[in-house]
Amino acid sequence: MRRGLGRVIAIVASVVPLIIISLLLDLKVEDILSIGLFPFITSCLVAVAKLFMQGLRFHYYVRSFVGSNVANLQKNVQVRMGSEFVTLTTPAYTGGEWIRVAWLHKNGVHSGKGLWIITIEIISDVLVGSTLAYIAMVVAFGAHNYVISSAILLITTPVFVSYLVLLTLSARRIIQMPRFTKPLLTKLFGGDKGERWTNIMNDSLRVLCEMSRIYLRRSSLRVFAVGLALTFAGASLHALTFMIIAGTKASIGFFESLIMVAAAISIGTIPISPGGSGLTELGIAYYLNTFSIDPAVFGNVIVAWRIASYHVPLFVSWVLLIRSLGGRGNIINNSS
Repeated sequence: MRRGLGRVIAIVASVVPLIIISLLLDLKVEDILSIGLFPFITSCLVAVAKLFMQGLRFHYYVRSFVGSNVANLQKNVQVRMGSEFVTLTTPAYTGGEWIRVAWLHKNGVHSGKGLWIITIEIISDVLVGSTLAYIAMVVAFGAHNYVISSAILLITTPVFVSYLVLLTLSARRIIQMPRFTKPLLTKLFGGDKGERWTNIMNDSLRVLCEMSRIYLRRSSLRVFAVGLALTFAGASLHALTFMIIAGTKASIGFFESLIMVAAAISIGTIPISPGGSGLTELGIAYYLNTFSIDPAVFGNVIVAWRIASYHVPLFVSWVLLIRSLGGRGNIINNSS
């Protein structure tokens, strides 16, 4: 009940920045509709295609690291797309990973192997996203847009370095929970649960590290290359969602759209709003100055793009998440 209420609040909160932008720029409904029905619908379809691409990547990683006997293409893609609803309603684009771990656990996959798969998913996103963000930073710096270039550097670098360190450590040693974990959980939930949950977490981390040692080798380069290619394809589709709508107002190419969206996502990872709401719009608005475009003139484009690239996938992922839960069933409860 509380989790459901929290998601509703997050969805409502995601609409507030669009309302504020519309009020500040004196945007009317007809201004947003001036984008045109065809470009808007096309952008929505491309945004859903990006969701589908993430589903394909998840299924590819599952087949590559666990085996073809775990569910099937349709179910894996559906769960991956559905889990994005949690990601899109959580600060810093996190949360959906645990839905996928629970789904894999329900299908007989050790939680440590599930953690490995979502870790590789995150690493893929971080590598591609950070690379594009750094390119966006260089372009912005060259255009003397120092505010946005500095923000990208300060936000992207800690995330990039943290995950690379985690990946390196997991391949070299067995990572375990800190010593204070068991006493803390025991104090909060009792002796039996504290010990059991600590053992489960340590066992999951042990298997995760074992998977790192097995697969972080040259023989797995093809798997990682395909995964990164699918990740870049998803980022390209995200860029197209903006290019299609922005093209109704100005001539903005694919490369410009690619780095603008990368910059916006980088700013949106600051964990203070659900799905980067408000921050993403602010990021892309500031980045428009890099190409001498007045963000105030592009207000209707930003609002329409955000609806197409965020709120439409939010609805689609919610529908698929409900289907994945199977009515009254619950993936998480069934996995425990």
